[in-house]
Amino acid sequence: MATLPNFLYIGTGRAGSTWLFEALRQHPEVFVTPVKETNYFDLNHGRGLDWYSGFFADAGGCRAVGEIAHRYWRRPALAAQVRAELGPVKLLVCYRRPEDFVLSAYLFARRNGRFKGSPADWMASRFEAEALAYHALLNPWLDAFGREAILIACFDDLKADPAAFYAAVCRFLEVSEQPLPAGLQGQVNAAARPRSAGLALAVNWLSKRFKRRGGQRLIAWVKRQSLVQRLLYSPLAAGTKPALSDEARATIRAIAEPELAQLDAYFGTRFRPRWYGAADSVPAARAA
Repeated sequence: MATLPNFLYIGTGRAGSTWLFEALRQHPEVFVTPVKETNYFDLNHGRGLDWYSGFFADAGGCRAVGEIAHRYWRRPALAAQVRAELGPVKLLVCYRRPEDFVLSAYLFARRNGRFKGSPADWMASRFEAEALAYHALLNPWLDAFGREAILIACFDDLKADPAAFYAAVCRFLEVSEQPLPAGLQGQVNAAARPRSAGLALAVNWLSKRFKRRGGQRLIAWVKRQSLVQRLLYSPLAAGTKPALSDEARATIRAIAEPELAQLDAYFGTRFRPRWYGAADSVPAARAA
């Protein structure tokens, strides 16, 4: 009988998914796909479940078998499809403060040579307000899987105490709490800049082409070559990371805060007061 996952990390991106992938793949009772994303449900569904199950062939007797698949987050129609094919799997979601999420998305696009402008240029031309629909994007998954199947985490907690964050994930997956693997006390996949924007863009284009042609294993192998990463990118120097303007931050908050209020009301989380304080402190801002 083919092995299929019993958990998925569905989102969001830019919120510690690479860190989580590295942590879980070193847990003795957890198996994650050898590539961070198989793109089965969004790009490779036509290849069939046999192709997908091949990524889990080495899972053995692991209690938790899963995939880090944050691209699924922005595709709510996939929720019912995932449920129909995988059954009642567990879902992990991690939220990042909206302003930080937007800035990280901008830096990632710039790192890959897909954008060369400033944060203001990004807000004017590439900012996607729907990415901040933290509650609305979760609803289809909630309908398909139910409240108890979803772990909602906060990126701030990962930054503040990675070991405690890791332990909480282990408890949710019902595996033993293990010491945090070496090398994961700090940031993984940190912001960087391309050494050559043209080369980075070409590599990014090739990566997207391979994702649509079932080449995820080759992509994963290339990403793990430290020499390749050093040739393509250089870390941002301390103090050189760009910042969002006050106007941009107010725009983001005006869009995100109602979503967070709904999320908190339903799930009992406290994202809105954690990030924005008392309700009467909402600034006057024009939504994008």
